[in-house]
Amino acid sequence: MAMVWHTVWNCTPLEGATARTAELLQRLSVTSNLRGGRLRVRLRAADGAEASSVIDSLNVAVDAGEPTPLLQDGSPRIVLGNGQEVLSDPVPLPVKPGATIEISCRADGRQSAAALSPVLAHGQAQLETQGDVAPTGPAAEALGAMLTLPGLGLLNAVTAIEAETHGPVTGLALFGDSITQMGFWPAALERHLRSESPGRTAVRNLGIAGNRVLHDAPGSQPAFGPAAARRFTPQVFGDEPVGLVVVLIGVNDLVHPVSLPEAADEAVTADELLAGIGAFAEVSHRHGAQAVVCTIPPFFGNEAWTPQTEAVRQEVNVRLAAETSFDAFVDLDQALADDEAATPAQRDAFHMGDRLHPSPQGGEAIAAAIMSALRPLLADGP
Repeated sequence: MAMVWHTVWNCTPLEGATARTAELLQRLSVTSNLRGGRLRVRLRAADGAEASSVIDSLNVAVDAGEPTPLLQDGSPRIVLGNGQEVLSDPVPLPVKPGATIEISCRADGRQSAAALSPVLAHGQAQLETQGDVAPTGPAAEALGAMLTLPGLGLLNAVTAIEAETHGPVTGLALFGDSITQMGFWPAALERHLRSESPGRTAVRNLGIAGNRVLHDAPGSQPAFGPAAARRFTPQVFGDEPVGLVVVLIGVNDLVHPVSLPEAADEAVTADELLAGIGAFAEVSHRHGAQAVVCTIPPFFGNEAWTPQTEAVRQEVNVRLAAETSFDAFVDLDQALADDEAATPAQRDAFHMGDRLHPSPQGGEAIAAAIMSALRPLLADGP
């Protein structure tokens, strides 16, 4: 059987994010769900940076073993030009499900940051940072606010850890917005997968905070990224094999026209949103993958909730099961909402305080519901 490179862990860089770093040393620890014989790391420069970024030292260790230098074309010094993406040279390091992989990345002196990706501490990843990351440019204020969130850090340059895998592996792409990017339900799902089918799934988190199905990011919020309808095919079906896709997106199409003045004229109808989400199933099937859809989660009690947005949300959710070609359907009202509430709302323990973003406990509930939908599909996999 041919060896195939799969993602062990990944993060999504923030669009439009630039910064200056000073004596930066970062250590990223992740838990593997794969079995393989070689490892490599993917790195990316920032778009629009003032100058090239330099990584002076990059190392990897497995289960607290001796650190192994990661080189690029044989050199320990990795230079990243504007927007450039590079792969480190592979190193022969065996990895197995449940193993801890630690990446240490050092950028000496004062220089432009490479691509910056938010990493929220949870069961799948931990980030430690020494030195300074000072946001610059138009997104500086938003980045600064992000850095005040408990448990959240910005990872410089590194965007993925990859393993050359042994045996049959199903690539699983998790496509969504901040609910996915935050990592609570993806981390819980990986724990289920590692317990039930260790080494058989390679999970990629393709969530972008603030992302909408039908509209690009407003000018004041470039980090929200291009419309999901535009990014779905290139991001999900790139170089890595994908057998399953989980789609959890749509709430920002309802929230942003209410909460952001720039998006006030971009309200969507149920027909428009349903067509946009339904297209993800059709694209997945054309690429030979199965697709699972989650309903748009409840957000009653959030400041952006209105009776009109709730009516659209409920109509889309009812029609997702009946009028799209997804292979499985996950009802997030059932997973997250209080059964006795007159209007579906996330239970108090299941959200982060804003009635919209699920907490770690809410993430566990989402993952359990998604795992129930995935089991029969994974049974048919490689």
